[in-house]
Amino acid sequence: MSLRRVLTTLAVASLTLMACTPTAATPSPTTAPTATPAATPTTAPSPTSSPSAAELCATATYKNPGRLTLSTDNPAFPPWFGGDAKTQYPNEPTAGSPWSESDFSAEPYSGEGFEGATAYAVANAMGFTADKVDWLANADFAKAFAPGPKEFDFHMAQIAITADRAKAVTFSDPYLDSNQSLLILANNKLARAASIADLKDAKLGAAANTTAFDFLETGIAPTQEPLNFPDNTAALTALKGKIVDGIIVDLATAIYMRDAELEDFDTPDPEGKVVGQFGPPATPDEVGFVLELNNPLVTCVNAALAEIKGNRVHQHILDQWINTGQEIPFLQ
Repeated sequence: MSLRRVLTTLAVASLTLMACTPTAATPSPTTAPTATPAATPTTAPSPTSSPSAAELCATATYKNPGRLTLSTDNPAFPPWFGGDAKTQYPNEPTAGSPWSESDFSAEPYSGEGFEGATAYAVANAMGFTADKVDWLANADFAKAFAPGPKEFDFHMAQIAITADRAKAVTFSDPYLDSNQSLLILANNKLARAASIADLKDAKLGAAANTTAFDFLETGIAPTQEPLNFPDNTAALTALKGKIVDGIIVDLATAIYMRDAELEDFDTPDPEGKVVGQFGPPATPDEVGFVLELNNPLVTCVNAALAEIKGNRVHQHILDQWINTGQEIPFLQ
């Protein structure tokens, strides 16, 4: 059986609007008219272009001067990060990265995956070559947006921007819009579900401290108490063990889990099924980079993000790692 790869259709677009307010004309004095000498020709001032992201970022303050310190979760997974943690990549520390110790993690230093490639594209727009980028591992998803000082310049791990989280950290502009979705084993009764009402009596779960779990509690509100798990890996394990009927995860992750984690390529039928995604009235998560609260670096990070959106580098990365054209039905 051929591998079904990540199939989400997500549209990401950027538009920059600039406004210019004309200066009010100064009233002429009401004096008697006199002879006026010929006006001396003047040269109109040249329009000044906005500074590039690299120019804005050149004077910024970094955790490690002269280097960009990024962070993501450990372990890291496709389609967000790619590569093989056991492989030594260029610019990776000689002794290996923290992800090298995992038997099943992707490797941020590979520059692969949607978030991995986006990170290096933003770094490049900021003026950092790949050999000037360092990665820190985060073992606790919620720690990245907990109050307090941060060791990283910015962190990325599919963290949705919310008002509560923004009280403790500063978010960049969003680099992804992501819907939540329902993943089940293919032979589960929920395979026939066509609406949220069909999920009310199901045993469902999601990773704790995530917008997926928030949506499960409030958007689906099942009659059985939902289960929360330390992370998506634990949620998937519970699904495999039939502890739950289904799990709520973002759509790209659900498709990866279906095609790479649940699939048994020796059988004719798929083992997993993405039943559907949740759209209106539910709104997509806006996913952003996490910075220390009130870190002014966000201005140049946003400029770099706008630059890679404007030159379509971001769209190319999105198409390579996330968008593949398959339509997933909406559950309402």
